[in-house]
Amino acid sequence: MGAIMLGPFMLKYEWIIFFLAGMTAYLFMKFMSKEDRSFQELFLSSFLNAVLIGFIVYKFSSVIFQPTVIIEKPLSILYSTGGTKGKLLGLLIAVIYFYTKYRKGSWPLKNWFTHIVYGIVTFFVAFWLFRTLFFLLV
Repeated sequence: MGAIMLGPFMLKYEWIIFFLAGMTAYLFMKFMSKEDRSFQELFLSSFLNAVLIGFIVYKFSSVIFQPTVIIEKPLSILYSTGGTKGKLLGLLIAVIYFYTKYRKGSWPLKNWFTHIVYGIVTFFVAFWLFRTLFFLLV
């Protein structure tokens, strides 16, 4: 897949498709939880925070896994990613954060589980659809 150059930054098309699929899944989960507003607010804010925490940990995990590179070239932290280890660490910390939010909430596991499944399935279907449309149009 190609990329768009924004000054010195390269934005891959795949990241744009990830973002669009994520927004689609978020909106679908919001639509599916519209009956219970208090659950919707807690669930969606916890979910969004978990995604952001996971991404930040993934992005800056190179500080943990490659400290010598960061010491030698401090600006490389902006351009480097955490790799597979960073993805796993980000996912683990996001799941831990989401689980602690679930434990603090007063809703049954069935509500949380069904909305998580809705979000995951919607994300993958939307990602496949947007990626297919991208390849058909470009």
